[in-house]
Amino acid sequence: MGRMRRLRSHTIDSMWFFSRSYLGRNNWVAIGLLAFWMLVPHPAFAAIQLPKNMSVADREEALRIVGFGTSSKILSDPYPLGGHAGFEAGLSLENVVAEDLSRLGNGVRPPQQEVLLSKLTIGKGVYNDVDLFLQFTPYTKQEELAQYGGFVRWGFYQASYLPVGLSLIAHVNSANIGNQLNARSYGADLIAGVNVDNLALYIGGGVIESSGIFLVDEPTPTDPEARAQAKSLVTGSHALVGANLRFSQFFLSLQIDRYTLPVFSAKLGVRF
Repeated sequence: MGRMRRLRSHTIDSMWFFSRSYLGRNNWVAIGLLAFWMLVPHPAFAAIQLPKNMSVADREEALRIVGFGTSSKILSDPYPLGGHAGFEAGLSLENVVAEDLSRLGNGVRPPQQEVLLSKLTIGKGVYNDVDLFLQFTPYTKQEELAQYGGFVRWGFYQASYLPVGLSLIAHVNSANIGNQLNARSYGADLIAGVNVDNLALYIGGGVIESSGIFLVDEPTPTDPEARAQAKSLVTGSHALVGANLRFSQFFLSLQIDRYTLPVFSAKLGVRF
């Protein structure tokens, strides 16, 4: 019995030493934030509902919400991956505010407040301070959404005596929403980041453009049973702020993007 108590005490002490020495205080903060994100109530995965009988202005507003909202997000450490050796992979959740869609066309019943979308990301260092990220969402019947895209990042400036860097990002994304809208977004951002220990903060902004092809409830001149297409194009500005927490080879990124409406995102991944 005494031997078992000593063994159990030694095991507890070893686990405590491991948690203090290997994980570290900052890593427990990251794990706590991840648990907070998982426990806080959020909207369930659902399809984006587009109203019918939208006017030209309505379609442009819908494109600002959906086209901008599904565009590529950084959600990564602002420091470059580090040439050919760098690699990153993760799963992100993006909370798109969709309540304004209910005010367009014939509206949406029941009205949608927010929609939660998932996205897979793979990043690779290409050359020196140039990184390539690919992002995609496989089609699911629940979300009725398929999208793919990515961005190229060039870290063109690193301060000599401070952990501060600047980078340029060019991004593109294509999304099919319920076979009702094919939206493509393009943009460019300037990002400033600072790295301190296991925490990185970044802020930036730029421009974004989105083009979309809507399937409308109007017959075509040649085929009454076919659905006509309506094209729209919108441009706007983009601002973002984010944080990246590293624990061992894993990381947790949180980001807020501001377009016409804000988009809140989080990503859990691994980085080598």
